[in-house]
Amino acid sequence: MKLSIFDQLFLLGALVSVTAIPTTSLVSISVNPNVQFQEIDGFGASQAFQRAEDIFGKYGLPEVNQTLVLNLLYDEVIGAGFTILRNGIGSSNTSTSNLMSSIEPTSPGSPNAKPNYDWDNYNSGQFPLAKQAYSRGLQTLYANAWSAPGYMKTNDDENNGGYLCGVTNEHCSTGNWMQAYANYLVQYVRFYKESGVEVTHLGFLNEPQFAATYAGMLSNGTQAADFIRVLAKTIKASGLDLEITCCDGIGWDDQEAMMAGLEAGPDPAINYLGTVTGHGYDSAPTYPLSTKKKTWLTEWADLTGDFTPYTFYENGGPGEGMTWANHIQVALKDAGTSAFLYWIGAENSTTNSALINLINTEVIPSKRFWAFAQFSKFVRPGSRRIESTSSSANVTVSSFHNKNGKIATQVLNQLDVEVDVSVQISGGKAGLTVQPYITNNDHDLKALDRVKCGSGGSFKAQIPARSMVTFVTV
Repeated sequence: MKLSIFDQLFLLGALVSVTAIPTTSLVSISVNPNVQFQEIDGFGASQAFQRAEDIFGKYGLPEVNQTLVLNLLYDEVIGAGFTILRNGIGSSNTSTSNLMSSIEPTSPGSPNAKPNYDWDNYNSGQFPLAKQAYSRGLQTLYANAWSAPGYMKTNDDENNGGYLCGVTNEHCSTGNWMQAYANYLVQYVRFYKESGVEVTHLGFLNEPQFAATYAGMLSNGTQAADFIRVLAKTIKASGLDLEITCCDGIGWDDQEAMMAGLEAGPDPAINYLGTVTGHGYDSAPTYPLSTKKKTWLTEWADLTGDFTPYTFYENGGPGEGMTWANHIQVALKDAGTSAFLYWIGAENSTTNSALINLINTEVIPSKRFWAFAQFSKFVRPGSRRIESTSSSANVTVSSFHNKNGKIATQVLNQLDVEVDVSVQISGGKAGLTVQPYITNNDHDLKALDRVKCGSGGSFKAQIPARSMVTFVTV
């Protein structure tokens, strides 16, 4: 399916009516804006490892569809309005294949030698992408290193694990590279700032429990804490306004296992962090991490399932839209995350590793993408999750109070029959208007007929089988 700029406006703006079928139950939903939980920072994805170049036509995507993809990802009115972009800080001395070039591709010889930095104003396509995203409403640019350059590590290789030279129990004949690595990361941020783009968050690890054949670096919580203290001092001396994140554990349990090391000692490293970050691969975010800091789910994807871009629900498969709607809702409600990021936003691929598939000249937004949009378009940065309950375990609900006063409530019908819902918004007034949007096998974020609340802020609606409906007060 090739979408023009006009197609996207139709997809997101057309009003449709849903034909009712006999219902089997009445579900009561309660929304209480007076009981508030975590602040939301946003939703997004990455375009690391040269995936940004896919958007800019590396495989033949025409300019009109490049604009379409950018609008689908980052424009709040036209598309999903993602507000977080996760950049990869490269560690390679080449840009062949899908590698990300380092800003210091060759060793200066020792940790204290003068570095030879190199900046190309391109950064594997990520720099121009960040500019385009900011022009469409991006608010957070998370720069994250998968690895230090190989010459700073115990295995002298950006790949296959290895530790940063100088952290607890890891020594190298070349010396301690912690300060040099901190300088390296800060210089990356400085290059962006000098070129007119603001990096807001900085991370230095990715899945440190996993010795991948690609770029990566091993670490436990204590070792991460060693480096955080160095990085924090370096950032303070630089004068940059920058939050440190850690540690992008490969699973939520793996990140939890690192918390003790981050909290330990007379100078706990956790005090220098702005956000704690984890992934969902080895274990899902189903509970709060042991920290008072904000937490983000910064990477997760279906890396194994069949190509299912058009399926919201068939059998609960790993790439289906309903599956990801559930993942997001659980992470926000049960784990208390403030952000949720998929792995790749758009990619030239026939896999489920991206939200939007680019197949040469075509643009195919998946049902996963529309499930994300049901949250990201209506739950904006600075909103608060608020109390919401459902009388049915098979009809799940989450709700958020935006800074502009609008309340967004997502209802997921897990059943294979349509259900009637009665929604009560505490403090709502008679005549309050609610705009529903639906995503399921038949519809992609389609606007339904508006409904008006009765006395006490209550209204009734129908949720079709295996569907997600977001109700937004207007």
